[in-house]
Amino acid sequence: MPFDRDIFYVEEGKLAEALELTQQSFDEIVDFLKDSTEENLRIKEQLHFVIQNYVTKQQPIRIFSREGTLAIAKYLDVRGNASITSLSKVLVLLEEYHTHKIDSKIRKAVYQNSSSLIYRNQRHWLSREDVVQIFRTTSLRLNQAFKEIQRTDFPMRITVDFDYYESISFFSLSGLEKLSIELSLKLRSEERRTYCKRVSEVAPPVVKFLAIAPSPEPKQIEQAVNFAKNRDKKTCQVTGAIRDKYNPRVELVGHHLYDRKSYPFLSADPDNLVTIEKGVHEDFHQWNGGTQKTCTIDDFIDYVEWRYPQKHELILILHNKQRVLRVKLTQGQRLLPES
Repeated sequence: MPFDRDIFYVEEGKLAEALELTQQSFDEIVDFLKDSTEENLRIKEQLHFVIQNYVTKQQPIRIFSREGTLAIAKYLDVRGNASITSLSKVLVLLEEYHTHKIDSKIRKAVYQNSSSLIYRNQRHWLSREDVVQIFRTTSLRLNQAFKEIQRTDFPMRITVDFDYYESISFFSLSGLEKLSIELSLKLRSEERRTYCKRVSEVAPPVVKFLAIAPSPEPKQIEQAVNFAKNRDKKTCQVTGAIRDKYNPRVELVGHHLYDRKSYPFLSADPDNLVTIEKGVHEDFHQWNGGTQKTCTIDDFIDYVEWRYPQKHELILILHNKQRVLRVKLTQGQRLLPES
């Protein structure tokens, strides 16, 4: 089974760098702690770290949890005399990872909940329903936040921060910012407060990009799928099945790693397509919860790691695609043609 990316996310190279250690020194410390007979020192696989052994067969890498990262830092502080503690260094690293993970969740929420996006009166607007989903809250809680904002010295302004179109309530980006501040101050959970606070910074550039991002025509998507099939030599990248004159019954499809509905601006991008057998395609969507459920490349990687753990090369290729596509998601303007 794939490891939980919400628990294990600090790669050993990044951790060694943050601790200002060579990879060899870091490995020696980890091996010592792993083999320690002292219970308070020993770090354990599946609790403090997991081994990601699919990048290459010869060089697996360790992925650490927050607990594993802190355990190593505390050990170094006990035995060292540095002016800046190892714990301080890794806390900065963990905060960076934490912020990155939250930002990724916000971007994903905006991509998946922006079907209502309109541009009027020189402002971008999202429906109340979409805003509820972006903040990952409830309609009742959003309504409460709105009422509390209206009792302040800087209330929501009609036609500026909120408005009604065809009897549906919409919020502009300035309204989104006010909701972000209100929820970040009033929610009980620290994690939820942090998430809502980051919405005001992360969501606007994504919304603005989506407003101008091209929506490919069906013909363009079909051309991209055909290009991907030819690029992949009409071979299923998972099973290796080939469609040719000797195997005419093999059905191949172009699978969108980021689904077409939630990420339409990637639907004609060959980097977002992988050629697989129809049966594998159906099996993946069933595993993921059905064809109507949104999916990302992270879901497909998890599926391949679970169902086809021996496909080391494919998983490596998918991770490379993941990096490319994340750049396109976080810096969406690169998808647009140069003027």
